[in-house]
Amino acid sequence: MTSTGESGTSVHLLSRHRITIAIFWTGLALTALVITPLMLRTTTPIFQMFWLIVPLISLIRHRNTDRVGFRTPDREQGLRAAIAAGIVYGTLLILVEPWSGVYDRLLVLAFEGPDPTFAWLVRFDGVDGWVGLALFSGFVTLYSEELFFRGWLLQALNQRTTPRVAVAGQAVVFTIFQSIPIFFFEPLQAGLYLLVYAFGLGVIVGSAAQRTQSIWPGLAVVTVANLVLTAILV
Repeated sequence: MTSTGESGTSVHLLSRHRITIAIFWTGLALTALVITPLMLRTTTPIFQMFWLIVPLISLIRHRNTDRVGFRTPDREQGLRAAIAAGIVYGTLLILVEPWSGVYDRLLVLAFEGPDPTFAWLVRFDGVDGWVGLALFSGFVTLYSEELFFRGWLLQALNQRTTPRVAVAGQAVVFTIFQSIPIFFFEPLQAGLYLLVYAFGLGVIVGSAAQRTQSIWPGLAVVTVANLVLTAILV
């Protein structure tokens, strides 16, 4: 009897601790999105702010991290999901990027702004710029995408439809939000960008999130892919 009560208390305390971390992290990321454009003289990331505000409201209102995918999956399951998603997405990139130059063109557009994620490489030389890029993308901008699409939106769709439809649905919405750069692409590049780099990525990391009910495998994949592609192409 006592053991069961103590176990329940431990689980409750862990849940409260996770909620505090989620709210603090999301709030800090939102603050960084406000401050960074001023500090680095970049464009203002309106979409990313929205992608943080919605899950943050959910966290504050419901006090439930599972509703936004902010949960720690089983270590082995999470690792398998991240590796599988990384292999699939990496294979697509190897097949498409060398002859299409889609991501290369995307980087050119990002540096022209400059986009706050890549402005670190513009404003700082050497290691400082790369550290800033890695931390800001992983903890702020890419985190905002995963928290909203593979976290809050995926879980909202799961309550209304089947798992496969939910994965496809969040990928479609993700693609719509990501579609602005197509106006600066050649027609073929625009099509590949929407199909592979937006919808394809959304399905791949969305499937990983659905399998684990967590944003972390997907966040690991997109953060590493972003850094590797940037290092190769810059």
